[in-house]
Amino acid sequence: MKKIKLKNQSGITLLEVMISMIVLAIGILGLAPLITVSIYGNSYSDDLTVANALAQQEVEVLINQSDYGQIPFYSTTDSVGGIYLVNRIVEDDISDAMIPAGLYKISVDIGWVDKQNQQRTVQYSTFKSKI
Repeated sequence: MKKIKLKNQSGITLLEVMISMIVLAIGILGLAPLITVSIYGNSYSDDLTVANALAQQEVEVLINQSDYGQIPFYSTTDSVGGIYLVNRIVEDDISDAMIPAGLYKISVDIGWVDKQNQQRTVQYSTFKSKI
């Protein structure tokens, strides 16, 4: 029987394939924490966007309101959308000496607890003429 010798054999062995798969798996596992951080960042960003929109909406409602009743005016709404707590405050120079005469200070605070149980707050403030 004649033995045939192959010259210039090229290719990869099973051992080389297994080693390259292990290196690839370690590299992919190294990226796993980045995915969880990205998911949390997206969730926080979504909550923050909703809170900012809600705060802006509440400030606009208070600006367009003609009468606040007794000053200082306080109003709280629990659980907007099941997540957000809304505090509305309208003050003037009588209730707070730091406010210029002839103006109302309108403040809206939006609070919520994020997915990692951290208390978060967004605050919008503006002034409105009494006239």
